[in-house]
Amino acid sequence: GVFTKDIAETKVSQVNDYSRSNQHPLMCTMEET
Repeated sequence: GVFTKDIAETKVSQVNDYSRSNQHPLMCTMEET
């Protein structure tokens, strides 16, 4: 989705923390559009 920078950073951090804590290889990134 398209989010403001602050919201995107929070979502990326939450997804990466959750996947890491559950031993899942998912990696979320954000890029400027």
